Amino acid sequence: MLATLLVLLALPLAACGRQGGEEGPGSAAGQKEPVAVTVAEVSRGRLEETVELVGRVRGHAEVAVRPLVAGVVDEVRVQVGDRVQKGQVLVVLDAEQAEAQVEQAQAAVEAARAGLRQADLTARSQRLQADAELEQARLAERAARVQLDGAREALAALEEQWQALGCGRQGAAGGRPSSAASGAAAGAGTALPGQTGPGGPNSASGCAGLAGQLSQARAAVRQAELNLEGARARLKAAQQAHELARSGDPLAAPRAQVRQAEAALAAARRQLDQARVTAPVAGVVGAVYARVGEPTSPQAPQPLVVLVDPDPARVEADLPEGLYQSVKPGTSVNVTVAGKTYRGRVIAKTLVPDARTGSYIVTVEIAESGDELVPGQAARVQVPVQQSEERLLIPADALQEGDEPGTGEVFVYEQGRAVRRVVRYERMTSDRVAVLDGLREGERVIVRGRDLVADGDPVRVVAE
Repeated sequence: MLATLLVLLALPLAACGRQGGEEGPGSAAGQKEPVAVTVAEVSRGRLEETVELVGRVRGHAEVAVRPLVAGVVDEVRVQVGDRVQKGQVLVVLDAEQAEAQVEQAQAAVEAARAGLRQADLTARSQRLQADAELEQARLAERAARVQLDGAREALAALEEQWQALGCGRQGAAGGRPSSAASGAAAGAGTALPGQTGPGGPNSASGCAGLAGQLSQARAAVRQAELNLEGARARLKAAQQAHELARSGDPLAAPRAQVRQAEAALAAARRQLDQARVTAPVAGVVGAVYARVGEPTSPQAPQPLVVLVDPDPARVEADLPEGLYQSVKPGTSVNVTVAGKTYRGRVIAKTLVPDARTGSYIVTVEIAESGDELVPGQAARVQVPVQQSEERLLIPADALQEGDEPGTGEVFVYEQGRAVRRVVRYERMTSDRVAVLDGLREGERVIVRGRDLVADGDPVRVVAE
């Protein structure tokens, strides 16, 4: 009874359900609401993909600081990251030996200068002595000439007396003068030796005495002539000695010794100065290889310090040969260092590959890096590279990749509906896909809303 009642009640409900649930094929409830989508036009072009190159941060300029002399590192005054000015001391070498050389050179300079002063005094003394000897020789020569003139005058006077007395005309007996000579002598008022006056009682003895005086006078003249010759010889020698003392430069050799000693002192001081290794340019300390107590030299394989100019920073990266023509100076690139991305610009690339790696080197400049980048940090350079051939390009968000590599599906907007297409593609980047077939240029593919539609669903295009 109860079962029969339930069946009777169920029948009217089923009938009501059929009447309310059945819809005609053209009813409003049967129409699907269009899905809002955005579309992009299929265009032809070259796909630009990003290639990542590995490199390191470099400074705008790098200077390897090496010592100019060999020595042992005594002190290191800088650390990596320090900013230094030109001329600032970076490393100090052991200068004990250099200081000893400076002291020795200073002593040599003082000795050379003392020798120059002594040579100057000696030269002055020699010049004064030569002047005095020349003057003495001149006076002696003048005195000898006066003496000779006096001797000649005395001889001439005696010869006149001899002639006046006629002593030369007397005979051999006693050499007495003739009466005429005696008279002449008496008339002349000349007193001969042995006579008390003119016409002295013994003119013969007067001639004899005069003859002795003449002999002495002639000897005196000869002696005066010899004295004059000797005085002239001494004067000539004194003149030559004077010219020699005045000619030339007696201080040339001592001055040269002073210059040589001063040059040695300057070299020793430079050696001492070079024990203090200074910064040749201003910059930031990029690396410190100097260690206290370790020997170093100009030929050491490692520099003491590396200075860099970090602004603007540069990145040097290996560029494979296959990408050489694709990367051009002036290209904008992204550079990632320590998780942060910077905008950079390619400024140069080498013309020949590295002999060890076979890769070229591309240099990227980062203009607005400030002090954030430190030379030596690892860097990744994202370089855009274009395909050599044109392809049909669509946004990457419009493609649903298929199970097979290089295949996928897209929805094309056709007369208000989404039409499914299977496509084959050649290459995909983060934002573009190069399509080989399945689409035509100018068609519009659904980008946003693609996951909300099925084949044939109505859609409506909205702005981005």
